[in-house]
Amino acid sequence: MDEKQRQEIRDLITEHTRLWVAHDMDAWGAYFTEDADFITHRGLWWRTRGENVDGHKDVPASVIAQKAAYTQEVVSIQPLAPDTALVHTVWTWPGHRLPGGRPPEDRGGLITLVLVRRGGSWLIRAAHNTRANGTDDFAPQG
Repeated sequence: MDEKQRQEIRDLITEHTRLWVAHDMDAWGAYFTEDADFITHRGLWWRTRGENVDGHKDVPASVIAQKAAYTQEVVSIQPLAPDTALVHTVWTWPGHRLPGGRPPEDRGGLITLVLVRRGGSWLIRAAHNTRANGTDDFAPQG
């Protein structure tokens, strides 16, 4: 994998993150293959682009309004085979507040991506999002 391909991947993640923050989930979803797998930080497993997009659209407006604080950075790009790459990103979401009056919390995590090159463009074939801090969203509050 040459530097041009690595830069294409970094550019894809930059634009993908911009679309996430803008909550333009249809355009965000276009960066996934039709048969993409996405595992959420809560362990939901969506097995198609459509399930992934629909799942990410289904969030409260109060959470969407907080997306401006979200960031994502590529920390590793490793070729697996011709036209296939393993990518790791680190994300942060400071001051994230769930509905229901819980106090805000600084969230962060890792995303593991498998990218494939199809028709001259990189697409996400699989993604696994893992929170690196905090408890499950549904843990009892004390």
